[in-house]
Amino acid sequence: MTNDLPAGGAGADDYAATFRMIDRDGDGYISLDEVKSLMRALGQEADHVRAVEFMVDADRSRDGKLSLAEFSAFMAAVRPAG
Repeated sequence: MTNDLPAGGAGADDYAATFRMIDRDGDGYISLDEVKSLMRALGQEADHVRAVEFMVDADRSRDGKLSLAEFSAFMAAVRPAG
């Protein structure tokens, strides 16, 4: 999969370490369960609906899991300009 971020934006390398921390099983994707674990670790209520909403927003390929490129593109889009 390609990294389809705009030129000058944050790239996959900027989020790779965070991605690896979330990808607990090391399969190269972030699953719905891993999103729920992240939410709990951040002290947020990890209900199924909120986790699914996150996945729907971030999962461009609609395969039910997030690749590094999808995660990076989502994080760059929601990251405050600064």
